Amino acid sequence: MILEDVIEKLAYARSGYVLAAFKEAALPVYVLTARVLTLEKKPISPIEEACLKALEAGLAKPNELCGFLGLSMQVLKGTLASLNSREQINYIRPSGDAEAHVLLTAKGRMVLTLAKTIEPEERLVKLVYDPLLRKVVFLPTAALFRPKEVKDHGWMEIPTCGAKRPEVEDVPLVDIDKAVQRMPRGQDQTRELLAVRRIERRELQFTPCIALYYRAHDYHDVHVAFCREDGPSVAHETTFAQLGGPELIGAHHVLEPPSAPAVEGLSSLRPSDVTADEVDSLAQTIAAASVSSNGPSNDALTPAIGNEIKQKAEQAMARLKAMTQRPLRCHEHPKMLVAALTSTQHRLLIVSPWINHYVVNEMFVRSIEALLRNGVEVFIGYGLADEGDAKVDDKAKQKAPITPQAQRDLDRLKARFDNLVVKFIGNTHRKELVSDDKFAVITSFNWLSFKGDPKQKARDEFGFLISEPVALEEIFQDGLKLINEGYDHPPKTEHSSKDARSSQRR
Repeated sequence: MILEDVIEKLAYARSGYVLAAFKEAALPVYVLTARVLTLEKKPISPIEEACLKALEAGLAKPNELCGFLGLSMQVLKGTLASLNSREQINYIRPSGDAEAHVLLTAKGRMVLTLAKTIEPEERLVKLVYDPLLRKVVFLPTAALFRPKEVKDHGWMEIPTCGAKRPEVEDVPLVDIDKAVQRMPRGQDQTRELLAVRRIERRELQFTPCIALYYRAHDYHDVHVAFCREDGPSVAHETTFAQLGGPELIGAHHVLEPPSAPAVEGLSSLRPSDVTADEVDSLAQTIAAASVSSNGPSNDALTPAIGNEIKQKAEQAMARLKAMTQRPLRCHEHPKMLVAALTSTQHRLLIVSPWINHYVVNEMFVRSIEALLRNGVEVFIGYGLADEGDAKVDDKAKQKAPITPQAQRDLDRLKARFDNLVVKFIGNTHRKELVSDDKFAVITSFNWLSFKGDPKQKARDEFGFLISEPVALEEIFQDGLKLINEGYDHPPKTEHSSKDARSSQRR
């Protein structure tokens, strides 16, 4: 289950709703160890067993068997034919009018002995119980994750919404019976569930999923959906909503209107009918208009010609912006990062206040290494100002700018490649991504930590994509300067320090 593929596929799956946020998450399940009473089914039917016991007792004629067992001759003949075909009896019919005889064979005696020795047996059965759906689900326990592993992956734990720990009476017997039938057994054996003694152990574990926050266009409603390895789970979504789960995982945060306007833009970097030559032509038109309006011959221009030049320049600028600028929704950001990691050929710049190993994972490190091997210059800047022992009200500054594992992986790359720059900037809330001269993204999306913060509020991230060459170059150079020089927040003056001390005394 690849995050980028899932959110791109499901982003517009609901009419009237937009995918405002997403989180890598994990749905809760209980791994139950139940003690059950089972019975191995006998290799013969009850009627066949009764016939063999009667033969063992000394009865030998079909009429005697019919009278003793209370069976019709038609039923008895079918039973004897079946036993005779399996060589468990010998059916002897002498010539003439003599009555047939039935004898028990050695194989029949062995089968009868085994049938007598089969007794009920207690067994331990492992079950996977879904507390939200309140039923047993058949998931391989090897594919489940413990709470610590969920935390290590940076997934959000979906709450059980007050569902109690399952007891014997909460687990349908038909589901337990299905689990019993799945237990290993002999080739010719079948097993019956007689009773459930008790549940001896309950262990809370999790199955991975992606939580999708769909917000109505009018900001009055929000749906939380879940996509698992086998696809969207409508049952989990419905039950979770009925239990009030969306509020518990911050669904109301996506109802807050974004600070940037919700503008519907183009679906790609440029419209499919626009070529690079058209962009260059428009840029030249704008440049020529600028020279004409500011050059030496400006005084000689008539008002009509001047207005015409100005109008053409404005039209060209509007057309150029339409081709090279568009807004990015939250779900579009991961694929832009993937595009940068896989298609950059010359230079890549990423500015993100925080870096963690949930995003800077093995796949990310391999992608960066591949770029570096191909001679791509990679610049990564991160970090907020360290306030030392001072009390910080801003929770953002209380988070570590980079996790130890991510620091270790990036340091190993730096030691091997001179074309990688990773620097602590000092104090920035910028989130920038620049790939070659193809595109730049200015956004609120934390490029290198967004997927990995399970405690982060679900919110509608918003960015702006730019592919206009001049603006893109300015963004790159400004970001490069920030990485090279860092950012020092204004130092405290003596006057401000005195004011701070007097404020503390008050």
